[in-house]
Amino acid sequence: MESKSGPDMDKQNKNRPHLGIMFKCCKVYSRIYLNKKGDAFVGWCPKCAAKLEVKVSPTGSTKRFFTAE
Repeated sequence: MESKSGPDMDKQNKNRPHLGIMFKCCKVYSRIYLNKKGDAFVGWCPKCAAKLEVKVSPTGSTKRFFTAE
């Protein structure tokens, strides 16, 4: 199985729902993406691999950028 990376992955993720996250643990920014079930945004800190899961709210939010403590 071939994994996608680089420009191919950028094209695939371009229109995927995501949140911008500032991970305070390592002071880095990254995106986390909506899971396949569509019930949470899931991702990991790119430096220490701390997992972050943000449940999708039925009322939603207009914010797209957050800080993970």
